[in-house]
Amino acid sequence: MEQLFYEQNVVNHNIEERVKKTKILSFVKMACIVIAVFVLVTSAMFVQDDSFLFWLGILALVATPFVIAAIIIGKINKRNNTEYDYYIDDEYLKVSEIYFRERRKLKYTVRLRLVESVGVFDSEGYRKNESKASKKQLALVNYEDEKSIVYILYNTDKGRRLLFIEPDRGFMIALRRAVSAVMIFDKSIADFEKRLNEQEENEQ
Repeated sequence: MEQLFYEQNVVNHNIEERVKKTKILSFVKMACIVIAVFVLVTSAMFVQDDSFLFWLGILALVATPFVIAAIIIGKINKRNNTEYDYYIDDEYLKVSEIYFRERRKLKYTVRLRLVESVGVFDSEGYRKNESKASKKQLALVNYEDEKSIVYILYNTDKGRRLLFIEPDRGFMIALRRAVSAVMIFDKSIADFEKRLNEQEENEQ
């Protein structure tokens, strides 16, 4: 029996457009870190009397907004420069996260026999299943087009999870082959696959 394997690369076409913005945000992030460290080091060097801990606490509060700003900017930069690879075989769906087109990390692993429901994000099926999951996992590049986002509700040892992806036609074909229980596919998937077929025909 032929083994199933399919790989989809989710490319972030906005990375090139955001090069300048990424550099600016990286500079601001570094500046925030430097300021926070400078404030803390300066306080440790020059506050020597009995009120040392008091002033250290005050200056730590001053440094905190810069640390928070650096964290937020880092997350924005990461989101703007992240791409994904989806791998699917007979047993697993694996999602790898790629940062700045250099660093790759295996982010999520879904055992396909534990998948309970698959549907489009903007659907009645999702609204029914949303409350069942204790955690949501995003593996998206395009957040704006809700009709292109598919949810996968699956079970783990730590409870149910909702994984959001943006699959192409080949991925959906592979997923249907890998998941034997047809009833897990929400009725919204039929329209979604029809839309993918039309897009592929228009591109040819």
